Amino acid sequence: MNGTTHAVFGIAALASAALVTGADPPVYVYPAAIVAAWLPDVDNPRSTLGNGLSKSKNPVLNLLSRPLSWALRTASFVLVRTVGHRTLTHSILGALLFGLPIYLFLGDYPNLSLALVAGYASHVFADALNTRGVPLLWPFGRPFRLLPGGIKSGGAVEVAVALGALMVALYAILQLNPSLRALLGLL
Repeated sequence: MNGTTHAVFGIAALASAALVTGADPPVYVYPAAIVAAWLPDVDNPRSTLGNGLSKSKNPVLNLLSRPLSWALRTASFVLVRTVGHRTLTHSILGALLFGLPIYLFLGDYPNLSLALVAGYASHVFADALNTRGVPLLWPFGRPFRLLPGGIKSGGAVEVAVALGALMVALYAILQLNPSLRALLGLL
């Protein structure tokens, strides 16, 4: 799946998880869900985060983001050289290794924690729809696919699936925000 699809899945996962858990995430945690939805592909140097963040035409933003960009590129290089793409970061073990520090260090910030975990999990779920599937039990077992044959990345079916996830996100966000429904005349 591409970065845009993962971003939409991250937002849909956060809004849906908030509906299920009764949480009320503030608007500012939605970008965290998007970044977390891109994070499993940090093991790919060509991915949104694996390529670093220093692509802005603004020199001040480049200067400010350079340390994080170097860290992301280094992590990408190490992961792709040691475990490869779509292995550890796309598994249950990877999700646990991501979620445990969040629980330990961000437990006092439940909305941010929910955004990060939901976003990360949404990536693994979305890639399980893909033709390649995901190695849920990495380093053991075969890739797991939610659909027989899977969805080809970048195709029209991926766009349709992303639009479906967008509809789920919009529905959940509207359910979470009665004032937004009233503003739109949907009450």
